[in-house]
Amino acid sequence: MDRREEALKLSDEIVKKLLEYGTEIDDYYRKIRELRIMEDSPSFQSALINVEHGFFMVVQSLIVLKEQLNLLKIASQKGEVF
Repeated sequence: MDRREEALKLSDEIVKKLLEYGTEIDDYYRKIRELRIMEDSPSFQSALINVEHGFFMVVQSLIVLKEQLNLLKIASQKGEVF
């Protein structure tokens, strides 16, 4: 059973959500960064840097997911996946 149309529709929904999540994550990242810059304690700054790194990793994962969703579209059109 061919599920290409269903997969494409779901892919479009996911990409829209990724853009929403990305904007929210970026806002939280900036708030954490501001806190780190204003913090005096080096040990707490270190903890905040770790949180910043966590946000970075989440964003990287979202970028990879978006790329894979784009490849899904290409595969559905060509019938191939590379």
